[in-house]
Amino acid sequence: MEDAAKNTIFSDLAQVEKTLSEDTTGDRARAMLAYFDDVAKSSEQMLHKAASDSERQLLARLIEGFRASQRIIRHVWETLHSAALPA
Repeated sequence: MEDAAKNTIFSDLAQVEKTLSEDTTGDRARAMLAYFDDVAKSSEQMLHKAASDSERQLLARLIEGFRASQRIIRHVWETLHSAALPA
């Protein structure tokens, strides 16, 4: 991977961690979870209408990525705050 791309990725991840560490109420984490849920649901709707195998594969991977993002956000917040993310 290119150094610039690595730096961007690590910088973005550091910013997410900083945001979640400052989010004592869980509001930002829940907003992120809601966003990833919305885009996953939109992708699922598109998956049902996809015409080609390559479209279905791409959409399935996107859905997996969005769901993984939700798990990561929840795990990071709960680890940083040693608590379950309030509903």
